[in-house]
Amino acid sequence: MKKIIFDLLNNDGGEFEAIKAAKKFALENPNYYLILVGNEKNITSIIDINKVKNIEIFQSDSITHKVDNFRELLRQKSSMLDSFDLIETKNADGLLSSGDSGAFISIATLKIKRLNGVSRPAFMPIIPSILNRNFFLLDVGANLEIKPNYLFEWAIIANIFYSTLYGNKVNDFGILNIGTEDYKGLPILKEANELIKNQAKEIGFNYKGFVEPSDLIEGKVNVALSDGYAGNIFLKTLESSFMNFGKLFKNILLLNLKNKIAGLLIKKDLIKLKKKFDYRNTGGAFIVGLEKVIVKAHGRSDEIAFYNALNQIKIALENNVVDIIKNKLDSFNGGKNE
Repeated sequence: MKKIIFDLLNNDGGEFEAIKAAKKFALENPNYYLILVGNEKNITSIIDINKVKNIEIFQSDSITHKVDNFRELLRQKSSMLDSFDLIETKNADGLLSSGDSGAFISIATLKIKRLNGVSRPAFMPIIPSILNRNFFLLDVGANLEIKPNYLFEWAIIANIFYSTLYGNKVNDFGILNIGTEDYKGLPILKEANELIKNQAKEIGFNYKGFVEPSDLIEGKVNVALSDGYAGNIFLKTLESSFMNFGKLFKNILLLNLKNKIAGLLIKKDLIKLKKKFDYRNTGGAFIVGLEKVIVKAHGRSDEIAFYNALNQIKIALENNVVDIIKNKLDSFNGGKNE
């Protein structure tokens, strides 16, 4: 039976949406065991653990607070730290939290062992394109400063992740840059470009070189590589642009009777479009490069978002994605341990 640790606290909207998602997932997946970290009284007000046998409660009331030195997080009592401790003591397979991104990646890096051949873990969200497929973008905030080999390592990890989850034999991937020409961009990106070019065949996927933001939105690649600074700006710009475009479009439809009638005629299509770009339907961002399946949910997650994030972990576990990546990385490193 697979075990998932679920940190219910640290969410902007409180823990009740997370509790409802946990109950729904547990009832639908009796072969999965959830360990819920949070306020027992609040949990039992929604879940009768005498009836839902595959749920265990770990009492924890403290949320994570920002600190100057991230190692202080290991001395600060919190549900997030408790969750990462439990993944080891309970021999769990995955972990979900919606807590502060900086604290989350720091504790994850300090508490979970990195895969052999991985220099730094990275945030990797699943992002929709205008085509009927999603793409992965990494990093989106964990590593503001990078080295060329980080992108090479992430290319291997992300492409295997994508192929395993979506069944692709060959993926198109590239490095996010200010232009597609080889001479453009920061020196580190140019070095990474040459490094990956020279070993693209060994990775086994189709390297497209430098790609621009429009290429990602248009679905021209399955995987996009970036430093955490540019990746985070791209992601937040995409999210805010879609939300504000939706508000503008709504205002136009409500402008007069003619527009209102037009809106009614295309209402179903608008709902489909909104659903496609709704972050709740992709769940959360993987932290890749670690020996466990770790997912960071959005800070504003509701029941739908948490439920989908749990299913995101389930898909990764059932496809043994970490073991597949581990074996591939070992082949690049001659099977030697770090």
